[in-house]
Formats: sequence, C-alpha cells, structure tokens
Amino acid sequence: MVASLRSRLLAAAVTTAWLSACAGVSQTLVTVYSPLLAISIPIPAGWSTEIGSQAGFKMQIFTGPSVDVPERPGIRVQVMTGPIPDGVTVDEIAERYVEGQEVSLARGYSLHGFAGKSWYFLSQDGAEQSRLMLTPIEGILYGIYAHGEAGTVESYGTVLDAMWNQFSVEREPFFETYSRPELSLQFRHPRSWNKTKSLGEAGKSFFVGFRSPALAKEEAGTSIHATLEVSVNTLSPGTTLEAFYTERTEALGDNYRLVRHEQVAGGKGISNLYGTETQLASYLERTFYFVHDGNSFVYKFIVQNVVYTQIEPWIEEIAKSFPPASEAAEPR
Repeated sequence: MVASLRSRLLAAAVTTAWLSACAGVSQTLVTVYSPLLAISIPIPAGWSTEIGSQAGFKMQIFTGPSVDVPERPGIRVQVMTGPIPDGVTVDEIAERYVEGQEVSLARGYSLHGFAGKSWYFLSQDGAEQSRLMLTPIEGILYGIYAHGEAGTVESYGTVLDAMWNQFSVEREPFFETYSRPELSLQFRHPRSWNKTKSLGEAGKSFFVGFRSPALAKEEAGTSIHATLEVSVNTLSPGTTLEAFYTERTEALGDNYRLVRHEQVAGGKGISNLYGTETQLASYLERTFYFVHDGNSFVYKFIVQNVVYTQIEPWIEEIAKSFPPASEAAEPR
C-alpha cells in the first residue's frame, strides 16, 4: 500500500505545473511574521489568515483557494507552537493528525539544528492529502500542518517545500550573528534578512545594510521590504550619548516627525520612532543610538507604514542584540 501511495504522489507531482497554470493559482510568496507565535513563514500573497488556539497550542491558520473552484478554499496550513506534554513524543502527537489516513513518507527534519520529523499522508480514498512537521525546541513544540484537496495540495508542492525549508523561529537566540570585532560591532538578525552592502573608511566610518524578505505586495505587484542600516563612526574625544544624539537629531530635516522617544538597554541607548514620507509611500523609521569607546553606533529600520505594526515585535527582538559588543552578553 505504501508503495502504491508513493506512486500516486509521484504521478500527481508531474501535473503540478499544469494544475497551477489552469487554476490561475498565485504562488508569489510573502514572508509572514507572527508576533503571537514568534515565527516567520513564507505564504502565497492573498491567502487569508486567522488566529486560533487549541489544547494549549497557539495557532495561525492560512487558507488558500482550490485549484478546481478558486472561489472555495482548497488548502489550509496551520502553524502552531506550544509546550510539549511531559513524556509525549512527536510520533505520538503525529498520530492525532494521521488517524484515518495512510502515511506515504516519514523523514527527519531539522529546525535551527534541532531534530524533528516530517510526514506525508493521504486519505484512504485519495481525495485529500496532508503534510505535517513537528520539531521540539527547548520544551516548545513547533509545527506546520497542511491539509486539503489532493490536487490543490499537489499544485502548491513547491510552495509547501518553501514553507518547510524557510520556517524560522524568530527569537534572538536563533538569529544569525554579524560581527566586526575591531569596531566592537556585533548584533543578530533573522536568517531571512540578507546583507545588501557594506562600505567603510578605516579608522573613521563603517556601514552595513540588510533587507528583509518580501513582507507584502502592493497593488502594482511590487514587493514591500523592511531594511536595517547600521553605521559606526568615530567621535571626537569625550562625546557623550546625549551630545551625539542631539547633534544627529538636529540635523534631520523637516520631513522627519518624532512619533516616540525612549531610553533602551538600561539607559545605554536611545530609540526614536520617526514618521517620514516620499512621493511613493509613507514610512516609519525606528532608530537606535549608542555611544561606546569613542564610536557612535546607529541602527535604523526603515519600514513602510502598512507593515510596520505587524513587524514591530520582530524589530524589538532584533534590537535586543544592539548594545556594542563589549557591553552585550556573550553569544549563546
């Protein structure tokens, strides 16, 4: 039976591109950051989403259209996190999802170096198909469960692969580290935020930029990203944080509107949220200022208003690593 199911899966995979084209299914992905679950995952643009909970697990649920009748739902992806019950294995948890279906494939899965497992299964009549991933990390279970019409699930095969491959826990200990020890510069960023450029003048200044994955799509189809710009500059001897901050903020033009001002890192830094506009869009800029060992450190997030509120907790998590390296905690 397992061999037969695998053959059916393979045959269905051959028709994936044809089904997608015929149904007009969008597979343009945007990365959704979930503040509730502290995870990110790529999702086709236009899918609906809702929040839920069950048996102590928090959930964010995404629903996509059927390839046969696009007006009706055809696939549902449930992302979940929650504490693992004592003495329960991932295989035992998986049985709740597999019940009444036949497993065609089970294999290992790795999330940030932690061992998990992934399953593929079909309903007994072949009309429905599912995928499941479960990975325990430090007492918390992370999972993805995709379920729907067999043809629709197959048509989203490459999308589901991307979900499985790019699913990420968005907590600071699991971020990637960027380090320039000679500048006392060290901070962490999500693995999906790619470095775009860096430049500097030895002994005077340094700049490095990062860009998030696509977070949303504009009506014209243009991707909306967030950026992080980090700069380090040499200061005149004796320059304090307050003096540097005053100089920088006074140099800002009239186009910058102060929305929020606060001290961060136990008073070692200052953070401002600015509103600004261009001819194309309105932006919020979250800027963090530090002074240490004769250098200034400025970390600036530039985000369109339409996505800022959703990712602000993500920004806060990234900013936990911003104090200069010699003042921050040692890497974990």
